[in-house]
Amino acid sequence: MNDSVDYSQIPLRDIHLPCDFSWWPPAPGWWVLAALALAAAGWAIWRYAQGYRQRAALRTLEKVCADLEAGYPSDECLPVVSSVLRRFAMTIAASPRGIAGLVGERWLNWLDSQWEQHQFTNGAGEALARAPYAPPSAFSNDDALELTRVCIAWVKSQKGRA
Repeated sequence: MNDSVDYSQIPLRDIHLPCDFSWWPPAPGWWVLAALALAAAGWAIWRYAQGYRQRAALRTLEKVCADLEAGYPSDECLPVVSSVLRRFAMTIAASPRGIAGLVGERWLNWLDSQWEQHQFTNGAGEALARAPYAPPSAFSNDDALELTRVCIAWVKSQKGRA
């Protein structure tokens, strides 16, 4: 070193450290990631909400099925099955008013057309059209249980529509 220079007299500044970087505003990649996360959450909530009516109908029908297996009278359970099935059908139909007016064979034909089976017109589902007009002892618990199981299968088959 050179002894002739007095370094304390030179106007030098101290070393400058970089500033602490802040977390705000985030980089553009974080904004994109946040937008994708919000879109995914919105889609998941929408999909969950779409199946709400189907899950509610299935829950009620399965409770009726359990009640029938426990020995509840069929004349108390069949109106619940009919009501739940009609309300659920009205939620998935393009024209709910048209569904509300269907009775008898037309109602059973519409139900069969929605899952391309014939359980309502040629199977256990026929009881659905006869039950409101039959005397209380007309249906055994086994008949009502079979009808309830057909209705559960029908509601489950409407997966993409509910």
